[in-house]
Amino acid sequence: MTGDGRDGTGSGETGGSPGFDVSVAHPARVYNFLLGGKDNFAADREAAHQMIAGGAKVLVGVRANRAFLGRAVRFLAEEAGLRQFLDIGTGLPTEGNTHEVAQAIAPRSRIVYVDNDRCKFGCAHARWSGRAA
Repeated sequence: MTGDGRDGTGSGETGGSPGFDVSVAHPARVYNFLLGGKDNFAADREAAHQMIAGGAKVLVGVRANRAFLGRAVRFLAEEAGLRQFLDIGTGLPTEGNTHEVAQAIAPRSRIVYVDNDRCKFGCAHARWSGRAA
């Protein structure tokens, strides 16, 4: 924890709520932007554009990573019959999350998300509040 807003623990004056500084790029929101998501801010988009402009093949990597997650969860839910999933290092916020893929196949699937980044917890809570995942 740095206390500067980058990890969800700072004062976050620019974000309007404690611990949320939208003027500082956050890896999860940059990842969200690279996947075409909407849960990101100008600083996140700028960081993504800088990576792309620097010649990084980041778009190929993030898309391949998300595709693999989907294939793996689909196989485990559909072929192996799993109904309980543990997602460590969640990568929230984004689309095609573990619970979305698993519950599309088996609606009663249960998923536990674990991450040490408090920003991701806040984003997930806001996004899924009142909904079992």
